[in-house]
Amino acid sequence: MVFIVILVPDLLEDWIALPVARAIGWVVASSVWLAVIERDWREYFSPVPRFALQLVVWLSAVLVGVMISDYFRMGRGELL
Repeated sequence: MVFIVILVPDLLEDWIALPVARAIGWVVASSVWLAVIERDWREYFSPVPRFALQLVVWLSAVLVGVMISDYFRMGRGELL
């Protein structure tokens, strides 16, 4: 999910504004989550804990993705 949140906005940035590209990245990552992971989580968690865990995972992924993306935009990525 983090890779999608990083790659999609960077690929779309030439054509649309970065905040819009990040929103599209969020939508793509959420769609992949629903298609691939959601079914397994339904077996293990009831709706309320599943929502809370997904919220934590999604927000963590987005924050890490934005942090990594901004890190490379600020010119500090040459060291990695």
